[in-house]
Amino acid sequence: MSPEITSGPRIKQVKEYLLNYITQNQLKGQDQLPSETEFAKTLGVSRNTLREAYIELENEGVIIRRHGIGTFVSNSRVIRDSLNDFAPFSQLIHDSGFTPTFETISISEVVPPNEVNTAFLNPPDVQVCLIKRVVRADGQPVMYIEDYINPISGSENLVWDAFDGNMVMFLSTSLNTPLHHIRSQIRAAALHPEFSQYLELESGTPILYVRSTIFKEDNQPVAFSRIYFNSNIVEMNTVRMIRTS
Repeated sequence: MSPEITSGPRIKQVKEYLLNYITQNQLKGQDQLPSETEFAKTLGVSRNTLREAYIELENEGVIIRRHGIGTFVSNSRVIRDSLNDFAPFSQLIHDSGFTPTFETISISEVVPPNEVNTAFLNPPDVQVCLIKRVVRADGQPVMYIEDYINPISGSENLVWDAFDGNMVMFLSTSLNTPLHHIRSQIRAAALHPEFSQYLELESGTPILYVRSTIFKEDNQPVAFSRIYFNSNIVEMNTVRMIRTS
């Protein structure tokens, strides 16, 4: 017997049905839901209505949609990154109960975007090394990263076969110099279609976008990174002191 969707707030009713479906079938984190087509037919609603309900449930952390793969029950665990101290993301993934894995997509020499030249204080035609990579937790993509390496930092001597996914440690060891600080800007963004394949999310999905510049002790920029976080599973926290005077 098909559930009855009345003429009231249809999206709310669809959400309630989906929540009941997850509970009654005892679905757990990472269990896959039936296709949108199947659910829409069962409920007698349009796919647009179903997608609106999916968007709300995804924003509430109930489900995760993976582009080209399907919709899954969200895992209640999240990866928490403290903004107060630096820690390798592999450690954060491990500490959150996941197994981290890394995939280097490509390493190439490119003329970078203007914001990279500005960060490096380089002329516009200088080529830099670009590393594109994906970080996963239990096989699920959580970060897509583009690392640009400043050529004046000695990047021509870097041996990328030794790169293990920890860019800060790799650069510090390879350049034989301590890295001093990281300057970052964080904002909410909609996932660009170009990157949806790497995070396995639909284009337009809300994500966290971080731009970071790594500096040596002499304040020379070494690397500039564009980092796209799956905000369904990555959470950033900070503690701010309250001034009393």
